[in-house]
Amino acid sequence: MEINKYSNKEIISRLWAYVLPFKWLAIGSFFVSLFLSLLQALALPLFQYMLNIVFGRDLSVEVDSEAFLSSYKESFYSFINYLIYTPDDPSATLMKFGLLIISLFIAKNIVRVIFTWITVLLQQSVAKGLKDDLFRKITSLSIDFFSKSKQGNIISVISNDLTIAHELAINSSVRIIKESFSIILYIFILLALSPKLTLIALGVSFFTVFIIAGSGKYLKKYASRIQQTVSDITSSVQEGISGIKVIQAYNAQNRVNESFFEKTKYYVRQSLKHALVKSMVPSIGEVFGIFALCIVLLVGGNMTFSGEIDSSEMITFILVLFAIMAPVHILTNTIAGYPRGFVASSRVFTLMDQLPSIKSGEESVESFSGSLIIENLSFRYEKNWVLDKINIEIKRGQKVAFVGGSGSGKSTILDLILRFYNPQKGRIILDGQDVKTFNNENYRKLFGTVSQETILFNDTVESNLRLGNKDASDEEIIRALKTANALDFVEKLENGIKQSIGDRGVTLSGGERQRLAIARAILSNPEILVFDEATSALDSESEKIVQDAINDALKGKTAIIVAHRLATVMDADRIYVFDRGKIVEQGTHSELLELGKTYKKLYDIQFGA
Repeated sequence: MEINKYSNKEIISRLWAYVLPFKWLAIGSFFVSLFLSLLQALALPLFQYMLNIVFGRDLSVEVDSEAFLSSYKESFYSFINYLIYTPDDPSATLMKFGLLIISLFIAKNIVRVIFTWITVLLQQSVAKGLKDDLFRKITSLSIDFFSKSKQGNIISVISNDLTIAHELAINSSVRIIKESFSIILYIFILLALSPKLTLIALGVSFFTVFIIAGSGKYLKKYASRIQQTVSDITSSVQEGISGIKVIQAYNAQNRVNESFFEKTKYYVRQSLKHALVKSMVPSIGEVFGIFALCIVLLVGGNMTFSGEIDSSEMITFILVLFAIMAPVHILTNTIAGYPRGFVASSRVFTLMDQLPSIKSGEESVESFSGSLIIENLSFRYEKNWVLDKINIEIKRGQKVAFVGGSGSGKSTILDLILRFYNPQKGRIILDGQDVKTFNNENYRKLFGTVSQETILFNDTVESNLRLGNKDASDEEIIRALKTANALDFVEKLENGIKQSIGDRGVTLSGGERQRLAIARAILSNPEILVFDEATSALDSESEKIVQDAINDALKGKTAIIVAHRLATVMDADRIYVFDRGKIVEQGTHSELLELGKTYKKLYDIQFGA
């Protein structure tokens, strides 16, 4: 899967499209975050008021309407006086001040809880939208996409990149808004205390902006390597688990482990580089902040000695300057994390923008009444042709078989019939109409498929059977199980059809899994039943019983059977013999034996003639 390049503006725009359905939550989070920042900032100017109470200074305030910052500061203290000031009784004023501080912190923590609840609800709602759309896209993609992509890469995008993407959409955005507002409030307080010292502090700290700008390209480079390595590690884990029997059978643990260790080593190396650059941004910013603080102490101290600024204001100024460092650190750290968020989001949207190669038609099809014709069909996956000028006609009610050696093209023709791939040449016609014109979902409902690789899900027997017919009754389920010779072993399960069968049906034997797959196909009540080596996992006795049951179920239906074992197709109405992508013979079992060529050779090999 090639990663496309998206601009940061495009990524932000697309992420916010997932926020818009929850705009009231976003608006609520915005205003609550501002209110929380305001409550946090209020505690510091109140500290100066407390010093004035303790040192017995005059608390009366005269509002200077001509000085903008001074008037707001004086108005604030006038309001506090109105709430708690008791003339000639500093102890009573101090008591009321304590109650005011307690009330302020209670309110702040209540607002913090509300803010957390709203933000988490918003974050998870947006995450759900992203996950749902991404998974919907994945299940809509054509089979050729999955044959060209690593499963681990796809899993990594869902489990890792998507988490970082919605973190960028919500948490990072909320943090930037909240901390930026906090910084503005603190700067406003600093300006009210001393514009001169504020300008000095801001001037010294301004160099942090250049550090953030310069670190961006390095953070994005390392973030891209980290996300790709995470995908590679996920792929290795997925392949290791699915292929554990082969790994252990060939004693290949050490070789597989070494390959995995190299990937994790590379991940550590890139993570360290990313973390180093990312940590340098707030760290250098903090150094400049301390440098600014020291200059403020030097200049402000002299201003205090000369009476240019009150000592209580100077102490409060230093406290506010210390307090502003926390939101500045969070803000710079969040901005430093943006490149990785953009890389992860790019991977998410690249997958989300994939288009299925098999486009669905607009025509609806509900039944099959005439014939399915394969006309001059040729197909290749890459360079070499897998099928060459194939012509087949399957009439309704016929039992048709495809036989031949491995790699002769038998299973590929099934994939083309089911529209998992498009042929490069020729066409497939159903009842006189090209199947490309049909809606894929409608068209595939005509088929009930049992593949060579039995696919069952980590769910109950019942849920697995209902996959193709969610409205099936219990009686229909029992009938399908009986037809597939599966009822006996299902009834012996502890919970019957309600029994969970584990990951990929691991609690069942291979033959039992295959019989459930056959029952599932029968339960979907298809027009055409497709069997790709469907009985290969059964023992001889079970194969005979199931084959007889399937033959009963095929009455009035059409069957397409791919088989290596000729015993399962001897009664077919027509047998097509494949060899190296071509049909070399066709006819009934007896006709092909009389012909004495490829089919006869296969028959002699299997039956020891």
